[in-house]
Amino acid sequence: MELLQKIGSVLAVVYSILIAYRIVFYITGFFTKAKIYPAARKNHTYGVVIAARNEERVIGHLLDSIALQDYDHSLLRVFVVADNCTDGTARLCREKGAVVYERHEPDKARKGWALEWLFRQIDRDYGIDSVDAYLFFDADNLLARDFITQINRAFDAGGDIVVGYRNTKNFDTNFISAAYGIHFYDATVFMHRPRAFFRQSTHIAGTGYAMSSRLLRDGWRWTCLTEDTQLCLSSVAEGVKIDFCEGAEFFDEQPYSVDVMLRQRLRWAKGRLACFFLLFPRLLRGIFTCRERRFSCYDMLFYILPYSLISALASLLYAAVMFVSRLLTAEAPLAALSAPFAAVPGLLSALAVSWLGIVAEGAVVVLRERRHIRCSTGRLLLYVLLWPVFSLTGVPVSIVSLFMRVRWKPIRHDRAIALAELETAGRGTGNREKLGNL
Repeated sequence: MELLQKIGSVLAVVYSILIAYRIVFYITGFFTKAKIYPAARKNHTYGVVIAARNEERVIGHLLDSIALQDYDHSLLRVFVVADNCTDGTARLCREKGAVVYERHEPDKARKGWALEWLFRQIDRDYGIDSVDAYLFFDADNLLARDFITQINRAFDAGGDIVVGYRNTKNFDTNFISAAYGIHFYDATVFMHRPRAFFRQSTHIAGTGYAMSSRLLRDGWRWTCLTEDTQLCLSSVAEGVKIDFCEGAEFFDEQPYSVDVMLRQRLRWAKGRLACFFLLFPRLLRGIFTCRERRFSCYDMLFYILPYSLISALASLLYAAVMFVSRLLTAEAPLAALSAPFAAVPGLLSALAVSWLGIVAEGAVVVLRERRHIRCSTGRLLLYVLLWPVFSLTGVPVSIVSLFMRVRWKPIRHDRAIALAELETAGRGTGNREKLGNL
């Protein structure tokens, strides 16, 4: 048993040393300002890509926010894949001027497959290179009025893929939607912003990003449960630069029910684990062969490493071995059965420490991003205190995902919020007068 403890301690120390650079990231992310890109020398052409499944209730507001962009609209073309829709999504999108392709393959109802199919249609009818880059959104997104202008600055500066600033349009629905919001603000502060400062590739999370058409000449190739993670890791492994443009703000609707949250996070856990096994070798190889992006490969390798899952499984295994050992060696075997209960105080103490640590991190994050958050101070404090529920449930969800067959299922979006409502809410809470100006 002592040997197992020593091995575990050594591995923990080695891991801590390998990710010690994150301390610099955390400090930098909190204190540094947003990276400002110079005015673009050229207004590039963009294809706006939206994958939608029964999104009639919300997609109209996204298309309206695209129509409100302060960018030359002659340089934009909107493509929508109405994926296995049974409502009026396709009709509504056509009425608002989008190019719509209707897909009916219920056995392959997944966003990655829908995008793969859509780009085959785009290549056939227009050619992938008919635009300089593609912008990716979900039907529930909304764009600040200067989103494309800001993205264009970063893209014109040489970004292969450019990720925008992800905000939450329904932050104050309840503590679940708020927890998602804090989760993404946390990623901005401690991951996106420091990586931008040190000119390293950041990660892609969902939507709200631009991608050079050059990278799509062979079509869309990322079709796993978490296609965004697969795209991110494979791109970094290939030496592609993923930039962060904080000035390009967009809004996302977050889940607000327990069942939807658990279903989505099961998919995240399963998909990320699949991406780890699929792309870990390529990232490891990239550390030694990718001259320009070797540190990004190193960083992304530890970004995808399921350390919390490995630690949890190792702890469970160690506890099981200890229990069996005591049961077999105890003079009174029945007395050994009480051993697990003796560990309860220690576990509760560790949980309390973790809870306080996560609350402290959340407080730092909301303090840094307060001007972006549309929520009263009192409710925000409550949500920060409850945020550890979201973080700590990630470990059991990851363990459960190992033994479950997880299928991609669409998340119902019903918060039909227009951009003007968010702008009004922003003024009402003392935030920026205009969402487009950071």
